[in-house]
Amino acid sequence: MQFIVYAMLCCTLSVQAQIEKDLVLELKTGTQVEIDNINTPSKGMIVFNTTDNKVYDYNGTHWTTPDTFVSTDTDNQISSGTDNGIYLGPTVYAGYFIIDASGNKTITGIPFEPSQITFAAHANIETLDLNSDNGVGDNDGTLNNSFGTMNGFGRSDSGTIVQQVIYVGGSGNSINDISRYASSSNCIGIRYGNQNGNQVGRINGSLLSFTTDGFVLNIERTTSAANENLVVLYTAYK
Repeated sequence: MQFIVYAMLCCTLSVQAQIEKDLVLELKTGTQVEIDNINTPSKGMIVFNTTDNKVYDYNGTHWTTPDTFVSTDTDNQISSGTDNGIYLGPTVYAGYFIIDASGNKTITGIPFEPSQITFAAHANIETLDLNSDNGVGDNDGTLNNSFGTMNGFGRSDSGTIVQQVIYVGGSGNSINDISRYASSSNCIGIRYGNQNGNQVGRINGSLLSFTTDGFVLNIERTTSAANENLVVLYTAYK
C-alpha cells in the first residue's frame, strides 16, 4: 500500500513539474521596421525583435536592449559579448620586440587596441637569451661596454600622442661622468656613453599611432649604434 501511495505521489509531482505551453508568456514579435513604426508605444512595453533576435523594452523615450546598457563612450572598456551579455576582455598585455633596423616598426598581436604603453630597455641587451660580458674585452671604451637603463611611455590623449623617455647610464671602462638622456618626443631612448659620459651612439623610438591590435613606432639609430639591436619590453593597456 505504501508503495502505491509513493508511486502515485511521484507521478503527481512529475506531472506538476512539467510547464505547459499555455502557461508560458508569449511576447509580441516584430521586425525592426515594424517596431520603429509603433505609434506612441507605452513605457514598459516589451517586444521580441525578429530582425536581430533580441528582446527590447520601451523606457519612455526609446527602445532598449541589454546591449544598450554598455556605454558607447570612446574610453569605455566594457563591451557586449557574443551572447549579448556585458563583457570585459583583457585590458593589460605584456610583450617584447627587438629593434633591428631604422624606420617605421609595426607591433601587432595585442588582443585589444591599446590607449597607452610603457617601455623598458637596457643598453647592450640585443637578444632574448644572454649570459656574458661585453664580448669585446676588458676596459673597452666603445659602445659595447656602455650600460644604462631606460623607461618610457606613450599614450593617446583624445587622438594626440603624448610620450616621454628617460635614460641614465655609464661605461664599464670607468666612470668619470655619466650619460643621461630625456626626450618628450620619444618613448624609447638609449644614449650609449663612454667613460666621460660622451655620446658614442643613440637609439630613439617615437610613437606614431595605435592600431586595432598594436602600435607603430619610428626608430632612429645614430653613429656607432647604426647597426645595434635592442630588446624592448612593453606593457600595453586598453
